[in-house]
Amino acid sequence: MEDIVGEANLSFGAVYDYYKSKDELILAAFSSAFQEMRLLLVPILIREEPYPPSVFIREATKVITLHARRDKLNFGVAFLMGWSEAQSNPKVKELIGGGQVMYREALTEVVRKWQKRGDIPARGKPANVAKAILSFFLGFIVQSAIIGEIDPDTAAKGIEGLIPRQALPRR
Repeated sequence: MEDIVGEANLSFGAVYDYYKSKDELILAAFSSAFQEMRLLLVPILIREEPYPPSVFIREATKVITLHARRDKLNFGVAFLMGWSEAQSNPKVKELIGGGQVMYREALTEVVRKWQKRGDIPARGKPANVAKAILSFFLGFIVQSAIIGEIDPDTAAKGIEGLIPRQALPRR
């Protein structure tokens, strides 16, 4: 709370003129951060012709990285704090969970398009592949925030290493 009050350049009393409780302030902060991230990611997720998988990974992780590392701060740690807060705050859990479900559904459509185009093998169920990709993005956030040594180019090259090099049949 001290950091928030200081950053807002307000007194504790003034902050509570805007928010009735610490929980309300936390929910507003996470809601704002997730909305900002969503606005940046949605254009990548809903492209009529999705980027090829490695380009898609690079572009999405660029957005995550740029959003997490701004103003000389590492907001990736704030993502982790939000996930932690979700374990004890039902409203934060609903907010974060709803966002993750939205991303997973959008990723499912991207996977269907990749399979149809022959970018990835068609043997995987799109919803399952989307869950794995979402897990990858969440892991990218954790790794970036805690140990570093991953960037969008590294992530894209890693995905390229998972996808068979031979041309897949086009449909």
